[in-house]
Amino acid sequence: MSYYGSTDYLANDDFVLRMKDIRKGNLDLGWMKAGTEQVEIHAENKKRGLTYLDLNKGSYGYDDLEEVPRGPRGIAPRGASYDVADQADMGPELNRKSDVWAYKVASFYEETLSRQWDATTDIPWRDLDKYEVPLEVEIAFAQLCTMLTEVEMVATDLPAKWCWRMNNQFHEVKGFLAGQAMDEARHAEVFRKRALAGGVGLMQGSPQAEHSLKAILDCDTYSEASAFMHLLAEGNILTMFRFSEFISPTALDKRMFQLVMQDEARHVSYGLQHLKWIVDQAPERREQLHAALDEAENFSLKQFDSALFEAMIVLAGKGTSPEQIKKGVEIVGTLQIKQVEEYFQRLQRAGFGERIERSKFRDLLAAISLKQQDPALPA
Repeated sequence: MSYYGSTDYLANDDFVLRMKDIRKGNLDLGWMKAGTEQVEIHAENKKRGLTYLDLNKGSYGYDDLEEVPRGPRGIAPRGASYDVADQADMGPELNRKSDVWAYKVASFYEETLSRQWDATTDIPWRDLDKYEVPLEVEIAFAQLCTMLTEVEMVATDLPAKWCWRMNNQFHEVKGFLAGQAMDEARHAEVFRKRALAGGVGLMQGSPQAEHSLKAILDCDTYSEASAFMHLLAEGNILTMFRFSEFISPTALDKRMFQLVMQDEARHVSYGLQHLKWIVDQAPERREQLHAALDEAENFSLKQFDSALFEAMIVLAGKGTSPEQIKKGVEIVGTLQIKQVEEYFQRLQRAGFGERIERSKFRDLLAAISLKQQDPALPA
């Protein structure tokens, strides 16, 4: 243990005497005069219940939270009384609101709680035996589930890595990230269960994807990591989830992708709104984020390894005959174009549209002859 108390309290006479006094009923009650603010709180929407949005008032609120809240560096909750001199310094590294904040983050947190689901009971696993899926298609689906399990494990680690480094004044963001870690752990669970329940089991790991995912974990700042993971990587995965629902071999699989999509869309929205907050509140950090996305896009180009690419083609074409492979190639080509188009749309919505001209993805599609013209730019 590296953090030792400055006092051995069992050898402290004052402390022991005070404990004995309290046990005799001699209370001080000074804590009842904390002098904190009293506010009138009601649930604005009775069906929704009492939310963080309803608590956004006075010293308890987040709207008036300054860019650098010069309050406690410990764990005194926002709005509580505290003495800085007595507080433990938890050493938070992210102390600026623009380091972590996003528009609508309290709403994202509430949605995280209200839309939880259970990978054990909300997927009709017993129905899987009712479907006759060709073996080659089932193997391809197991390969897809293997890669998605890898992705979701890193997506679980990333919010956990940064959450404890944030100042506790930003508890709405920390709550959202804690919920995201739970979402991602559940996604890894459901894809692992699906691969095994289909009788094939897990397939080949994807070293190309692993290098890209490691780069997310190694980002120098949280905002760089968020731009890489929420905006780019999870955005691409969200498009892949929609596509995978379309090509899923069973209704059970479609249900699985519908559930993971609702979570992933929330994570992507947070990333978009965090980037928008930085663009609006700390525009001097634009070039830092451009440089991070230069490298993020470079790593993303490697994510489509041949095993995954071929598995998607087999799934889209529903088999491995020449005609089925030809059809699969055409369909998967539209997925890659769609991923780039939706990424550009997110940049535009975040007020970061200048990124589109600099993006490596414009040249990618031309290089692999997927499309003669650039991806469609958002209106």
